[in-house]
Amino acid sequence: MARATGQSLQPAHPRRRPTVMKRVWLAGMIAVLALSACGSGAASVVRPKVPTPGKPVPAAAISRLTVIAERAIAANGGKSVAWATAVVTTHAKALTSATPGDTEPSGGNTIVYLLTIKGHFVCHACSGPPGSKAPTGTYLSMVLVAKTFSGTDFGLSPKAPSVSPASLGPVTYLHVH
Repeated sequence: MARATGQSLQPAHPRRRPTVMKRVWLAGMIAVLALSACGSGAASVVRPKVPTPGKPVPAAAISRLTVIAERAIAANGGKSVAWATAVVTTHAKALTSATPGDTEPSGGNTIVYLLTIKGHFVCHACSGPPGSKAPTGTYLSMVLVAKTFSGTDFGLSPKAPSVSPASLGPVTYLHVH
């Protein structure tokens, strides 16, 4: 908070009461200390488990992946969705399922989430030749960097992925609407 005048936050006299700003700061610090003292250190700070390829999707990531899947479904006109899954794998392996034939010259060992959704999709945001219809598909795939949840790759296909996500690790089903 900026001060309009050159007043100090320190009291002019040591026995005077603290200024309003100092009281607010003290109240804030007391609240922070009280919150940090509640419970043991492990319970008060929730850190998501680092995902490991070939292991199940960490429970802490499931809700965020579900939201991302629901947004992808809505953005691509998905009205009828059969299922949505997530798998922890590497970027290079995820590409074999999401976008077959695509390669990753660097960062292929980056840990990612592979989302695969079965439904009926139309990608109005996808580009194509002038005058062409928007691409459609039954299988939507997305590759997300595990640390940031940012998308790196997107695939839309009329056929099931030639490399099954289940072959890359344990499949976690997401409860999408």
